[in-house]
Amino acid sequence: MADTPAQETVDTIAALTTEGRNPASTGLDQLDAAGIARLMNSQDASIAGQVAGQIPAIARLMDAMVDRLRKGGRVFFTGAGTSGRLGVLDAAECVPTFQSPPGQISGLIAGGMGAMFRAVEGAEDSPDLAAADLRALGLDSRDCVIGIAASGRTPYVLGSLREAGQTGALTGAIACVPGSRIGQLAEHVIEVVTGPEVLMGSTRLRAGTATKLVLNTLTTGAMILLGKTMGDLMVDLRASNEKLRLRSIRIVAMATGTDSATAASALARSGGEVKTAIVCLKRDIPPPTARACLRAAGGRVSEALRAAPDATPTVAPGAVAGIDGGGTSLKVRLAVRDGGGWRDLPLSLGPPALPATHAPDGVAFEWRRRLLGLLADAGLPPDSLGAIVAGTSGAGDDRVRVDLADQLARWFPTARVQIVTDIQLLARAAGDPNALCLIAGTGSIAWWEPHPGVVHRAGGYGPGVGDEGGGLWLSEEAIRAVCMAEDGRGPDTTLRDALLAETGQADGRGLAAWHQRAGRGAARLAAILLRQATAGDMVAQSLRAKAIYHLRALVQTVLRKDFGSPPKTLVAGGGLFNDEDFWQAFTQSFHTGGQDLPVWTRLPQPVDGALQSARDLLEKQSRTTA
Repeated sequence: MADTPAQETVDTIAALTTEGRNPASTGLDQLDAAGIARLMNSQDASIAGQVAGQIPAIARLMDAMVDRLRKGGRVFFTGAGTSGRLGVLDAAECVPTFQSPPGQISGLIAGGMGAMFRAVEGAEDSPDLAAADLRALGLDSRDCVIGIAASGRTPYVLGSLREAGQTGALTGAIACVPGSRIGQLAEHVIEVVTGPEVLMGSTRLRAGTATKLVLNTLTTGAMILLGKTMGDLMVDLRASNEKLRLRSIRIVAMATGTDSATAASALARSGGEVKTAIVCLKRDIPPPTARACLRAAGGRVSEALRAAPDATPTVAPGAVAGIDGGGTSLKVRLAVRDGGGWRDLPLSLGPPALPATHAPDGVAFEWRRRLLGLLADAGLPPDSLGAIVAGTSGAGDDRVRVDLADQLARWFPTARVQIVTDIQLLARAAGDPNALCLIAGTGSIAWWEPHPGVVHRAGGYGPGVGDEGGGLWLSEEAIRAVCMAEDGRGPDTTLRDALLAETGQADGRGLAAWHQRAGRGAARLAAILLRQATAGDMVAQSLRAKAIYHLRALVQTVLRKDFGSPPKTLVAGGGLFNDEDFWQAFTQSFHTGGQDLPVWTRLPQPVDGALQSARDLLEKQSRTTA
């Protein structure tokens, strides 16, 4: 059956129960305010009963969601218009209510987040747009896609469910008509038949109310089953502000029958963890033992009050992990014990997750789900992981680094965790902690630590302010060149056709609008610019030369800050240096400057440095405990 509404008829739409006329409201415009309110209230009163008829289907989907979430999967609600907005709203509320990591439950609305406030013309009619949105998020078989459409026929939702089915993800459908088209593509189907609206076809009313009730039940129930509550108390709470700190104290006091001072003291000893504080007070045990009881109980406080402590580690550490949290992609690699040595598993690539875009808890969640997937593929349990070393931009902030390490340590209690900056990761991969490092990936930065505790740096200010010579900056320069060429303000360039083909846009204005939506993702256009430069495009070659000039300037600025011994190692990393012509042009240009410096070393995979550091970390621990 076709996805596009152009192939449907007026009669097809009229046959939908949500498009019928409601006999109770034919004289709606003749009522006064009280009459309108009474009529709408009486119509809404029947919705809860209609939802009750779908409780078995709701419970089945809830259980299936929880199974995926426990394995590190994610839930995506997809929809357009009111349905899309309700999905986004319910997903967003899971973060402050249950402290679920950003990205664990998400809403995708046709037309992007701008469609939350203003309708985006034609967005709901594109099934391909939904597939592209899910692919950009790295949808995999552990995830769950739940399509929402009151009419049961929205093309964007149909496209999302078809993409999910091809990926092996769990599929669910929420509709307000019987025998819905989205239901035909889903494993779990919830159809609350709400009938005609008070305003004919305005499904933000009865259908919207029914959808909100279903979503409330699904997400709240899933979080309860995941151990986020104790009775009716939200115990999986992290005090990120004063209001939440006071709420945490109150919850601990209520759960344990103690006063506020005792609860506050227990929270302080427990690192602000509400669950841990409750178990400490109720069982009169120290925080480490309380955490072990919670692990044994799968995080459920009520069961942890009875459970014997989980004496981890239960498995001899047989794996280590290295993570490179780059701006263009997230790279993760495992090494597993193989006899007396180590065997490196294939590199895993996925969508980026940075502290600047996902916040530390969202970053840690993405890392965790990738690690769980790789461990499962290797046939290893999570407690076989003995060490994790991860590098990412933003880890120079002490709070970010500590938050990332703490969250990973809670999820992988058998692993020693170390978080470093992306630059430090590059130096480790080079095997020289005093190497001068230059990164030209999504952004750009030069870094040199000539002596312990003495750091010289240049660049690294982020998109829009700095990052000159990096991939995002180069992509923006390419887009600017295309727009100027269209206006006649700049020379013609083959970049125009190449970039329009890559982004699916019709002209420079569309390309500029695409850039605004793409954010850091626009950096992928830099590879196209470099290909056009190699092919002989003069504009692309000029921009390539400009990028090299900026990267040289970063290095020279750092070198001028220390007149002692020059660095023994010059190491470069980042996606731009993977282009052979760019690399050759950079090294040749740099060394024509007359400076007597070592030859540059290119490291295409700094994640290998993280992996080696993880092996070293585990071996050091083994020697210490031997």
